[in-house]
Amino acid sequence: MEPVTLIVSALTAGATAALQETAGTAIKDAYQGLAGLVRKKFGKDTKAKTALDGSKEDPETWQKPLEKSVQESGIANDKEILGLAQELIKLLKSQNPSSKYNVKIKGSKQIVVGDNAKVTMNLNEQPRKLKTRKPSKKQK
Repeated sequence: MEPVTLIVSALTAGATAALQETAGTAIKDAYQGLAGLVRKKFGKDTKAKTALDGSKEDPETWQKPLEKSVQESGIANDKEILGLAQELIKLLKSQNPSSKYNVKIKGSKQIVVGDNAKVTMNLNEQPRKLKTRKPSKKQK
């Protein structure tokens, strides 16, 4: 993953996860550490800090300005920031291993999600009727 993308992805995913009650303290601490260091490295650049703050509330709107700020500030080459971003991404993946699946379910359905899952589905087929044998004359 490109350094700018890695940093921005870690910041936006970390911010989203940190707002959830189910997020562990490790994720919250890792996000706070990364965001705090990025803020420090931005220095007096108020546009960059605004993009960082905005990405917490609305990641889609602030993604491009944050990417631009990360690129222009040179922090995409900062080994410490890259290490923290990688660690945060690892934590996020470990806390939610099925995050690679984006499953939306409406109504009452039965589903299977996961790698190597095998499912046979017969949609819109009528159930087969069991054939019953008539007793032979010998059995009567």
